[in-house]
Amino acid sequence: MEIKRAGVFSNKKKDIGLKGAALVAQYLRERGIAVSFDADGMPDGEADVTDCARVDCLFVLGGDGTILKAATMASAYGVSMLGINLGRLGFLTEVELHCVEDAIDNILGDRYYLEKRLMLSCCVCDGDNTVYRVDALNDAAVLKKDMSRMINIELIINGAAADNVPCDGMLASTPTGSTGYSLSAGGPIVSPKLECILATPICPHTLHSRTLVVSPDEELVIKPTSPRGMVLTTDGILQRELNNGEVVKIKRSEHLASFIRFNENYFYPLLRSKFINWDR
Repeated sequence: MEIKRAGVFSNKKKDIGLKGAALVAQYLRERGIAVSFDADGMPDGEADVTDCARVDCLFVLGGDGTILKAATMASAYGVSMLGINLGRLGFLTEVELHCVEDAIDNILGDRYYLEKRLMLSCCVCDGDNTVYRVDALNDAAVLKKDMSRMINIELIINGAAADNVPCDGMLASTPTGSTGYSLSAGGPIVSPKLECILATPICPHTLHSRTLVVSPDEELVIKPTSPRGMVLTTDGILQRELNNGEVVKIKRSEHLASFIRFNENYFYPLLRSKFINWDR
């Protein structure tokens, strides 16, 4: 890959003093590459803010949450990301900070491959009007606002009624998100090489409601009702409150998240090692 300009996106809560961001920038500049930074992760003495429309690659320092945030920006411009793990689980990261210099040389020497991952497009609709839209890499969830009360959710897939359930919420997830909230809600782990959407009711008050695995070309419509309010979250971030009568439409996004990888068969060993460490 030819890199003339790179962006560095760092989680300043994990990258103490932004020393990691500064180190990555040093390695890149030593190779003649111009560097810019996220406005919220700007090391001292730097001033160039990253515009994803103008970078060839994005180096993301943090954990999975940091990468989820960066992915929504980078994917809109087709920018590939290298995840540098500063977190705990790190399902989406590729290298540790001490391996970054070798990783940069491998990228410049075309010793890598790109892994493309499905993203979701989530629209809040009031009748025929779209009032809010956001993309997500992991998941989109319609949740109850009142912790002590359930909401009722009608799930429609491609125009056909699929479920009607009292529950704490409904979660739509990508294979990437299958190891996150979806797993905690009882959903299956899905290989990131598959393209599908998982629809999982959260704490359903039924015996029949289970995860549905549907084609990525199908549209999910979530119709929630509650006298006490509901909210939409994507990738763990609260997006907006929902009113009765509003529906959430979820389908494949036109954008794909692009990850720089060095090992072809990394997923299952990573899955095993991460969960063994998690259990401990």
